[in-house]
Amino acid sequence: MEKKRKIMKKRVLKPKTNDLPIRVSKIELEFAKHHAICGERYKTQKETLNRIERRMKENSDAINKLFGLSNKGLGGLRVLVIIGGIIASVFGFLKFKNYI
Repeated sequence: MEKKRKIMKKRVLKPKTNDLPIRVSKIELEFAKHHAICGERYKTQKETLNRIERRMKENSDAINKLFGLSNKGLGGLRVLVIIGGIIASVFGFLKFKNYI
């Protein structure tokens, strides 16, 4: 059995001179729509990026404030530990000398 190959003729598209202005106007309209849609898309993307950048700056400022508060808290804790140590040493000294 032999397989037969089908030989297809290539169709050559003939340009229609009457349709050319219509096709050009359709292409121009599609390009204008595409340009308008992309312009809106870029505008919303830019607004979104600006909003994200603003939020990141606010979060960064809040983190810096919290870092400052934690440093103040650590300083206060150190002072309390030193005062507690002084009080404990005074009581220990007085107990050792039998004043209490």
